[in-house]
Amino acid sequence: MIILLAICYALTVAAPAFAGQAANWKADWEATVKAAEKEGQLVIYGPRGRDQEILYSEVFPKAFPKIRVQYTPGRMSQFIPRLMAEQRAGVRQADLILGGTDVLLGTFKDKGLLQAIRPLLVLPEVLDPSAWFKGKLLFADHEEKYIAMYRAVPYYTACINTNLIKPGELKSYWDLANPKYKGKIASQDFSSGSARNQMYVIYIREDLGPKYLKRLVSEMDITISRNVVQLGDWLAQGKFSIALGGVDCPDLALKGLPVAPIILEGLAAVGAGNDPASMLANAPHPNASKVFLNWILSREGQIAFQKLTKENSLRIDIPKDGIVDPELMLDPKRQYLFTGLEEHKKKINDFEPWLESLVTKK
Repeated sequence: MIILLAICYALTVAAPAFAGQAANWKADWEATVKAAEKEGQLVIYGPRGRDQEILYSEVFPKAFPKIRVQYTPGRMSQFIPRLMAEQRAGVRQADLILGGTDVLLGTFKDKGLLQAIRPLLVLPEVLDPSAWFKGKLLFADHEEKYIAMYRAVPYYTACINTNLIKPGELKSYWDLANPKYKGKIASQDFSSGSARNQMYVIYIREDLGPKYLKRLVSEMDITISRNVVQLGDWLAQGKFSIALGGVDCPDLALKGLPVAPIILEGLAAVGAGNDPASMLANAPHPNASKVFLNWILSREGQIAFQKLTKENSLRIDIPKDGIVDPELMLDPKRQYLFTGLEEHKKKINDFEPWLESLVTKK
């Protein structure tokens, strides 16, 4: 009863503020667009990939023709020295950084180089909780205001060679640790995000935990590679029966290779990909940045994102059937751990040395 009264009170207090925001959003938005058009430019650093380049540098400008986008794609590690040097020198060139949450949190947010973007979100459809998976627009940071997440990357349990393993043969995680697969499993290096994050979720599961990982990693004679392309080749050629980590299983299958992803039950890891959005504290085009952030999180922006990338958006009020691979869609009834969230980062980083200590050196 006390909890119910507290919720009712919170809603009563929040209602006037939300109503005021809803009443004023249109004037705010129109003024922002005009100011952005006057700025006339937006500078974005983001991921490589032709689909994403088209989305950010061509589709967005079609929606706002008076805002010219300068988009620089590449690895975030390539950008850091330049961006950090500019920040130290007080040079105002870049506006937005789209990238993995490890770097955005650890390199930019922790050093106070980002500004809050939640206050810049004004479109009602962006702020509507019911539009987002499990009723919440996700931010990677503790404060829930610096790094917006809109892409869901559910990790497959594993990728298998279908010539060597029959469909349905692997029914549980413990089947992966069956002695008959000893020496037949390859994995992405555990210092890499996707493999490490998957193993962390296994580690915290009560039904699996450290006991399972010790058996899987220490006893199954797993071959480790830093090269996911190599892992895919090994699997497709039948050198290994099972591959763990960031192997692009669907893409290999589309090429006609004898591989298939498997997804086992229980708590599962979900990554944020390389699209989370942040804004530098001294962005030279603040209004254009505000327009972009609202647009990319809107229905229009996320429909375009899904159509081009075939990746699953965290918006649930947009069409997905026939666009997104069903296995990439999140099940609202299933439990997920979003590994891109700051609340998990330190725990995952602390877990990594223990995991790597289990690997048998060859």
